[in-house]
Amino acid sequence: MALNSRPSIDPRWTTHNAGIVQSLMLAQIEIYDAEFSERTYDASTNTWAGESVVLYTGKARIQPLTGVSDANSDYDPTVLQSVRVQIPLTVSTPDIRPSHRIKVTSAPENPALEDFVYIVMGVLNSSNAWERTLMCKVDTELNPNV
Repeated sequence: MALNSRPSIDPRWTTHNAGIVQSLMLAQIEIYDAEFSERTYDASTNTWAGESVVLYTGKARIQPLTGVSDANSDYDPTVLQSVRVQIPLTVSTPDIRPSHRIKVTSAPENPALEDFVYIVMGVLNSSNAWERTLMCKVDTELNPNV
């Protein structure tokens, strides 16, 4: 065998490390397509009725990326934050696209994460296929549970 004729990374490398990454996924989430969901809001009771088109239910890791950015205007005092959401990458991982929504259904180590709606903005991943990484924005003033 000639020097440097083999790949620099063992082919088992990504699958070997995938378990480590997945062990850090302590939250449970739902990813849904808001555009095709059959939900209506009742302002008098402050509740939602109907069904969402759920694309993924399972574990995730949620990591803030930046400080907040003030998208403040006279009519919409919104404060946004960028967040990375990572889910396991498997054969059955669905095709997730920008504008899909994420709801944290359980976060035992940080229940405050359950009080936001995460809007998927970016879906491209690394060539190191350990997990699916979704770049999201969060309106930190909007609480869907209130």
